[in-house]
Amino acid sequence: MLSSILLLLLVRADPTLSPFERYFPRAGDFRPYVSVGTGLQYNVPMPIVIRQSGQPDLRLTARFSTRPFSEVPYYDVKVGVVRKLWAYELELIHHKLYLDNRPPEVDTFEITHGYNPILVNAVRQQWGVAFRAGAGILLAHPQSMVRGLRFPETGGVLGWYVSGPAAQLSVSRWFDLNRQLFVGLEGKFVGAWARVPIADGSADVPNLSLHGLVAAGWRF
Repeated sequence: MLSSILLLLLVRADPTLSPFERYFPRAGDFRPYVSVGTGLQYNVPMPIVIRQSGQPDLRLTARFSTRPFSEVPYYDVKVGVVRKLWAYELELIHHKLYLDNRPPEVDTFEITHGYNPILVNAVRQQWGVAFRAGAGILLAHPQSMVRGLRFPETGGVLGWYVSGPAAQLSVSRWFDLNRQLFVGLEGKFVGAWARVPIADGSADVPNLSLHGLVAAGWRF
C-alpha cells in the first residue's frame, strides 16, 4: 500500500511524462534487481519481560549479542524494482539474538534461527545515495530453557511465529561494476517488538539495532 501511494504521487508529479504515462506507467519503465548482503550489528540494551505460569515475572535490561558469522550467518536479501529516482522492495533481514546477561532462572534464551524483519520498503535516490524506509512484520524462531523447562520448537509453522511489527530506516551507497552487477554499503536502524512463546509462558522482546552491511546485487 505504501509503495503504491508513493508510486502514484511520483508519476503524477513528474512533468516529463505524458498524461497517459502519469497514470499508466509502462512495464518497461521498471527495472528489477536483487541484492544479498552481510555485516555487523549492535543491539541497544532493552527491557524484556519473561512470564511463566505460577512464577514471578523476570524483568531485565537485556544485552543481546548477534554472532553474525556463527551458525547460520547474518544476511540481508532485497528484491525490488527501480523507476527513475524511486525503488520499491521486499526485504528479509536474518537477525539473531543471544541473551548474554541471563538471570539464574534462565539457562538458555535465543532467537537465533531468526529474529527476522520482513519489510516492504520505499527507496529514494538523492545526492548519490539511497534513503530507505520500510515497515512490516517480525518472524521469530525462539529457543529457550527457563527454570529447567525447555521450549519445544514444534509449534507455529515449523517453529516459526509471526511475533510483532518491525520497521527500518537506512542509507546506502551503490557502485556499478557494469550494467548489471553492483556492490554497495548500507547503514540501517531497525526497530521491532516481539512476543514469543516459552515453556508455560511467553516473553516480550523489543529490539533496536544498528546494522552495517556490505552487499552485492544484480539488475535484470
